[in-house]
Amino acid sequence: MQNTSFGPEADHESDPVLDQIDRIVGLWQQVRPDLELGSTEVIGRIVRLEYFITRRVLQDLAHYGLNVGEFDVLAALRRHPPSFQLSPNQLQNMVLISSGALTNRINRLESRNLVSRAQAEHDKRGVIVTLTEQGFKVVEEAVRHHLAAEAEVANVLSAAEQQQLSILLKKMLVEIED
Repeated sequence: MQNTSFGPEADHESDPVLDQIDRIVGLWQQVRPDLELGSTEVIGRIVRLEYFITRRVLQDLAHYGLNVGEFDVLAALRRHPPSFQLSPNQLQNMVLISSGALTNRINRLESRNLVSRAQAEHDKRGVIVTLTEQGFKVVEEAVRHHLAAEAEVANVLSAAEQQQLSILLKKMLVEIED
């Protein structure tokens, strides 16, 4: 039977495979057996996974000369057919960054002809950002590789385990998201 307990009562010796979080928790248990470390086991593993997943994603995006932020902008535009365009405010809300950071991303993408900016038809003071044909091609290929990389990481778990983990992580996110 698989060990599912956390914290000091966890029996890590029955699980022959230890990860870095097990080692950290074990050291804390030695020096501070009074600490409840169940949350450390959960959050620590999420943080470690984020590090490795981000490293993998950055490697994949580097093939397209993109960073994660630039990919996020292109992907947000790609998800809005048929015009593939959004206002900077809409983009800012989708990628959750400051307007200055978004402007920098748009400038970099525009200099590479992946997006274009034009005056909005309905608002003479507004701007609209549009995915160019070249940007469309880049994001189509990058998305395909990005999803394959995600699947490679997630496929360590069965489909049922992935669904269960997704539900649990969503429960955590719903509680802390603004």
